[in-house]
Amino acid sequence: MTMQQATLGNRYRLLDKLGDGGMAKVYLAHDEVLGRDVAVKMLREQFTDDEEFVERFRREARSAASLRHPSIVQIYDQGKADDGSHFMAMEYVSGGTLKEKILDRGRLSPEEAASVALKVAEALGAAHEKGVIHRDIKPQNVLLTESGEPKVADFGIARAASAATISQTSRVLGTAGYMSPEQALGERACPRSDLYSLGVVLYEMLVGKLPYEADTPVAVAVKHINEPPPSPGEVNENVPASLGSITLKLLAKNREDRYPDAAALAGDLRRVLDGLPPRGVEDRFVPSPRRPDDAPTTVSPAAKARKRRKWGWMRAAVAVAAGLLLFGGVVFAAVEAPWEETAETVGTEAPAEPPEPSSEVPDVVGLSEDEAREALTGEGFEVRARGAESSEADEGNVLRQTVAARSEAEEGSTVGITIGEGPASVETPSLANESEAASQLEEANLELGDVSYSPSNEAPGAIISQSPTAGTEVEEGTAVDIVVSTGPEEAAEPAPQTAPAAPESAPQPVEPEPEPVEPAPQPVGPAPEPVEPAPEPESAPQPAEPQQPAQSGGSGNSMANDIIDDIFDDVGIER
Repeated sequence: MTMQQATLGNRYRLLDKLGDGGMAKVYLAHDEVLGRDVAVKMLREQFTDDEEFVERFRREARSAASLRHPSIVQIYDQGKADDGSHFMAMEYVSGGTLKEKILDRGRLSPEEAASVALKVAEALGAAHEKGVIHRDIKPQNVLLTESGEPKVADFGIARAASAATISQTSRVLGTAGYMSPEQALGERACPRSDLYSLGVVLYEMLVGKLPYEADTPVAVAVKHINEPPPSPGEVNENVPASLGSITLKLLAKNREDRYPDAAALAGDLRRVLDGLPPRGVEDRFVPSPRRPDDAPTTVSPAAKARKRRKWGWMRAAVAVAAGLLLFGGVVFAAVEAPWEETAETVGTEAPAEPPEPSSEVPDVVGLSEDEAREALTGEGFEVRARGAESSEADEGNVLRQTVAARSEAEEGSTVGITIGEGPASVETPSLANESEAASQLEEANLELGDVSYSPSNEAPGAIISQSPTAGTEVEEGTAVDIVVSTGPEEAAEPAPQTAPAAPESAPQPVEPEPEPVEPAPQPVGPAPEPVEPAPEPESAPQPAEPQQPAQSGGSGNSMANDIIDDIFDDVGIER
């Protein structure tokens, strides 16, 4: 169908060609029904004629269309044009691809690379929960919005492409540089295969190039299977160790050594972006510097004999791998980038020189360090050991090895082993107050234990004791209990003062009331002559004893006269 031809499905009017890949052509189109721009991917004719492939393509497209996540390119529709062409309409993302950005700018800053990897990991987590494995994670399939936000494209299409018959062509769909070792060996892809590919993308963002490069995709695949992963920090010194260790964990040959799922990876990427160390990384698989090509190699007579025995096997293995890669036993990823051509051509000629002699790498996981060294050096390998935290049971034993067991590696090359050092210990921090205790402990890889409260002279909220105490060496993850002050204890209010209750038998004391004093009666007869008042005595006279009231009767005048006489006598006046 040409650009001048009508609208697809009487709905999608083609506007411009965005890309032309080995599997499909991609167009910018306008949805006449909903009035929006979309990207339309049209399968090439050689695929549309394969009914089995078309049916699988439809089924996987429906599965991918069920995914709903802000970092996943949304599939809107699929259909068949009047000329028989099968197409798919999807969200149009206008900012180009991550691959174009890397080619244009070179390596990205560690912060930007970690942020992009986090969004891709979240998208993978959403897909894996739905049972959808991408199988072709690469920067060509990570589209960017105008603001630079990443969106993963082509979910589910890889599985459809893996069923296509491509033995008629030497074009390999996708790129070998991002394929996991198990995919290169023809094994079934799993969610951790997507994580390996994301590790390659993260390495490329940090360094500006792929971790493994060679003249042919076959040679690249062999490196993914056999060569230890290079450390991004060896190429770019600005890569922080925490981010480099995450990358190396993702690039582990054995899928069991990678992150268990995308959620665990996303959690560590968030910690790194927050300036915290990752939690899910047991060790950093930093390889020793590579030996120059012209450096002499010392090989024992026994090793030379092994070289002669195994050279023929290696040549046959490369030939088988090339056949698998060329004729569909292993399909490199799934599809090309949505907007650009990424298909590669694999040559059929044999390598100009025979491969280097190799030996089978023994399985040393679980052995002691001495046993592992003896086994590896006996096969002609150099050994590089480093320690990592482990359980008490694994202390002193090999936790993992950088080159997969029973794989072939060049004799004289280095195999890294990780030796368990027992549980990691950290120093308990000094905790000051309750509000900051949880964050302080998290930074020290410890946990907050029981919290109790007690009155003290410290301010409310202050931590008055902790167990273990500050400065104590403990295992990571240990819970620290704290006691928090509630402030000074309030004093009880004094009880009102009351007189003690007297015994029932004792009468209550009563203040005696004074006897009322009757005013003195006026004297009968002529009033006395007024006299000058006498001067006030130096001391006030004592009050007279209360007198009994006068009795009424004939003796009243006599009693009155006696009282008057007494008063005159008191003041010293003669009557």
